[in-house]
Amino acid sequence: MVPLNSKTDNVITTDVKREQWGTHREFLLACIGSAVGLGNAWRFPYLCYENGGGAFLLPYIIMIFTCAIPLFFMEISFGQFSSQGPITVWNFCPLFKGVGIGVVIVTTILFIYYNVIISWSVYFMVKSLSFPTLPWTTCNNDWNTDYCFDDLFNTTRKFGHSSDSVRASEEFWTHAVHDLPSTIGEFGGFNWHLLACLVASWIACYICIAKGVKSLGKVVYFTALFPYVLLIILFFRGITLPGAWEGIKVYILPKFEDLLAIKPWRDATIQIFFSLGISLGTKLTLASYNDFHNNCYRDAIYVVIVNCGTSVFAGFAIFSILGSMAYDSNQAIEEVVKSGTGLAFIAYPEALARMPGSQVWSFLFFIMLFTLGLDSEFILVETMVTATIDVLPSKWRQWKPQITIATCCIGFLLSLIMVTKSGLYIFVLIDWYCAKFSATIFAIIFTLAMSYVYGFRRFSNDIKVMIGYEPNLYWRVCLGAISPFILVMVTVSNFIFFTPAKYGDYIFPPLAQAIGWMISISSFVAVPAYMIYAVMFKTQAGSVWERLVILMKPSDEWGPRLMINRRDAGYL
Repeated sequence: MVPLNSKTDNVITTDVKREQWGTHREFLLACIGSAVGLGNAWRFPYLCYENGGGAFLLPYIIMIFTCAIPLFFMEISFGQFSSQGPITVWNFCPLFKGVGIGVVIVTTILFIYYNVIISWSVYFMVKSLSFPTLPWTTCNNDWNTDYCFDDLFNTTRKFGHSSDSVRASEEFWTHAVHDLPSTIGEFGGFNWHLLACLVASWIACYICIAKGVKSLGKVVYFTALFPYVLLIILFFRGITLPGAWEGIKVYILPKFEDLLAIKPWRDATIQIFFSLGISLGTKLTLASYNDFHNNCYRDAIYVVIVNCGTSVFAGFAIFSILGSMAYDSNQAIEEVVKSGTGLAFIAYPEALARMPGSQVWSFLFFIMLFTLGLDSEFILVETMVTATIDVLPSKWRQWKPQITIATCCIGFLLSLIMVTKSGLYIFVLIDWYCAKFSATIFAIIFTLAMSYVYGFRRFSNDIKVMIGYEPNLYWRVCLGAISPFILVMVTVSNFIFFTPAKYGDYIFPPLAQAIGWMISISSFVAVPAYMIYAVMFKTQAGSVWERLVILMKPSDEWGPRLMINRRDAGYL
């Protein structure tokens, strides 16, 4: 403790003063930028189409209010109350600090491969400046095979349009962008063009967070808001194209019979869960830089509604253009709709090529993908840096800029394997397994530890100290019962309906699947490992049971950072 200092208005800090957002608006934009990402543009519209169209909005809205908002509120309130990152926040229940370690492991894996997506966007941005035609629209390039079919100009390389033909846009993605081999084991050399784009994406990421929340808070004004400008432009352009409304009808036409299956409910929960970044430590980290009395209750509702509203709106923009693509090629919408990278880097570039001024629209679209990915990426990196800084002694905190650049350099080196010839396979494998089970399990532990170990009454008091009033019965019911129940059901269904990782029709071999499972388990194993360590070495009091009881109580390091707030919260 430092002595009382009248020059700081009788406020005593328990540690080195923590950075804070310049304004409340910066925090909101950072949360929105982190939540509104690539999944809103390429995953939600496909899920809506696949799970009953407009009827999918019913389970989606139900999951927003029973799972998303309560969990999001709980996470940012813990970060704001304690001014701690994803590891040290677990001082509220030290026995489960391994969850925080596991969360950081997942976050690290995510930011390593997420920047690879951004590098793809950079490459397509550059190629969008090609004249007179976009390179993915024709079959007369060196990378095209004899089976190439150019649906845009109805030309073929050799065999004509048959069941074996491959779209020009898909051949560009497979052969020009990735030079993809037939199996995951054929690493080959680097794709040098992707390596250069990867360097550019990591440099952009570092620039955004070089000075912590001071620089991050300014960058989010652009990265969080600019995608909305482009999304609105693409929406109004899309709905004016011939066939657009047919695509929109496919997107929103309700099929209520689909809701009798478990899949739409599971997909709605997973989409919201991962779109908001719940249990990934990002929102908790961002909230840890808030003013102690910020209204986190209001912020949670704002961010969730904006995120989910963006997903719905993006679907109109996406499907209006896909509808036009189906109309021009005289195909059913089902033949052009794809999910994930297939939508963003195959179907959508081809659709944009059908527009007058295609280079402009393509360039704008990939700038949008770049900014959508970038603000999610640099917040993932900031989460890792914050977690590292928080567990180090106070004297190390002056070295945060060096730790930040070291984190980016390590992330770059580890992501190099995904710009080799088989890099796309490795990307898919990591994406398939990374947080498939551990993230929902971490969220279950978090909600149960808060409700039944830390105690909802204590949590309510903490909230009241911060914002002046306690959460009502709705939050107790959701966090104590409904949210963990839903997450348990989702986790169980993920195991029941699990399918091995694959890319297209290529199912990865057993060794690759085993590596994928190791990636998935690597984060969760931190939970029991830390429990054993804590019981053996963190306390020496009596029997194992007595040690467990002590470790389930908040440690001395738990509570608000400032003394005046600790006093108000009853921690003195």
